[in-house]
Amino acid sequence: MQNSALEHFISQVKTAWSGLNTETVESVRQLLINLTRAAKDEPWFKDMLSGKPAAKELYRDPEHGFILLAHTEEKGTYRQPHNHGAGWVFYAVLSGEMAMRTYQQVTTVTGETHLVSRGTDLMQAGQCRVFLPGDIHDTRCLSDAFVQLRLTSTDFQKEMQEGRLVRFSSPSAAPV
Repeated sequence: MQNSALEHFISQVKTAWSGLNTETVESVRQLLINLTRAAKDEPWFKDMLSGKPAAKELYRDPEHGFILLAHTEEKGTYRQPHNHGAGWVFYAVLSGEMAMRTYQQVTTVTGETHLVSRGTDLMQAGQCRVFLPGDIHDTRCLSDAFVQLRLTSTDFQKEMQEGRLVRFSSPSAAPV
């Protein structure tokens, strides 16, 4: 019996994973892009489209700590600007379209802190982006039947509980 594309992906990521460095980022990004191409024939992807769960954990690595999640979102869903603390994340679009705006937190000479947009990228099926520790971004789902993979370097619930994951109330505001 041949392994599924998802099983093959997990095996390859485990081999390529060597912490936060250029080699891991480049390898895992390409592996995710390859998985987005193969996923449409996989039962787990068909389940995501039919059941539309907001989030489903597909794999959690006990040795390296990375987590692969699949997410669906409704058109118009907006996620406020945030970072992922000390963690890092890959977003790979399986179906649909999402806008992702990136920001830099800036403190003026008068001591006021606010976010400045670096621009918005349109993410479509087959595309993958990585956000490193401290990178700030927001997301807006632009289509129905949106499905994405999110591969996180760590459990972001822990990052949030320990106060490293920061959410901003609006693009012009300081952290919440």
